Amino acid sequence: MNALSIMTRAMRATSLQAGSLSAMTLLCAAVAALPVVANAQAQAFPTKPIRVILPFGPGSISDGVTRFLAERVNKSLGTTLLIEYKAGANGSIGAREAARAAPDGYTIIVSSNSAHAANIHLYKELGYDPVKDFIPITGLTRNPHLVVVRSTLPVNNIAEFVAYGKANPGKLVWGTGNTGSLANASMLLSKAGLTGLRVNYKSQPQALTDLLAGRLDFMTIDYFNVAEHLKAGTLRAIGVTSTTRLRAVPDVPPVSDTIPGFEVIGWIAVFAPAGVPPDIVAKLNGAFTDALRSSEVVDFMEKQGMQSFPTTPAELGAFQRQQIVQWGEMLTLGGVEKE
Repeated sequence: MNALSIMTRAMRATSLQAGSLSAMTLLCAAVAALPVVANAQAQAFPTKPIRVILPFGPGSISDGVTRFLAERVNKSLGTTLLIEYKAGANGSIGAREAARAAPDGYTIIVSSNSAHAANIHLYKELGYDPVKDFIPITGLTRNPHLVVVRSTLPVNNIAEFVAYGKANPGKLVWGTGNTGSLANASMLLSKAGLTGLRVNYKSQPQALTDLLAGRLDFMTIDYFNVAEHLKAGTLRAIGVTSTTRLRAVPDVPPVSDTIPGFEVIGWIAVFAPAGVPPDIVAKLNGAFTDALRSSEVVDFMEKQGMQSFPTTPAELGAFQRQQIVQWGEMLTLGGVEKE
């Protein structure tokens, strides 16, 4: 029952019981009931499945993380997370869809540094405000990238990659399916003094397909998406974009060992449309952060080359605002212009 129905019933009941009461008294009695109604609705949340918009395609790291967490979050909330893919424009299509959803907690978006930090620097007409149109729920993961090359590219480390690029100016072909890969590769080429041909894809798995087919020379990508290919030898990792090695690939050195100061780390987080009631935000935050703090999830994240990243809504909001500035600086340094 919604608040308007409760108010109407309260007014009718009060009118029947006390015909002498003034209209003002009736209205005050009805309005006084509204906080109780709103609180009851928040306590009951959720009463139906929750739509989860993924702004990248199936097989993306956001997809994998969401599906891994879903069982635990479903159990905590007593409902089902229903994943809906809205890929394209570095996550902007999905973000626009989420921004227009009703602010009732039944639509959330598992987003990233692409849609909620970098895209504002990439598109002249974004179609949504990554801060004003959303309310932060929690961080999920922090994700360093690997620099991976096709198996036939004659390089085994970053130093050899730079030498190859200088010997073949403008001939390196690379792909990008999100802003993390765009910023990483752009900065790598810029700091190394190299040039190449960029090919844009709707998502990382699409770019990965062309890399495996030999149509691309290299890309930067999460370990999660290439683990099996590295083990099979169909791709080769030559550097990691964090300043420390990853537990998942301890033999792969940081790019910064060869190019000092290089570091780019992506992230995944949960947002909801602006206007979702605080009690519902708190419920969503608690369900996700409880899962993220479990030893099983922390261990899984590390094995997949990620770091568990639970936050309060306020912490995520502050982090996001800082990241908007940082990603703007990185994309400018990489020579990326707005489209």
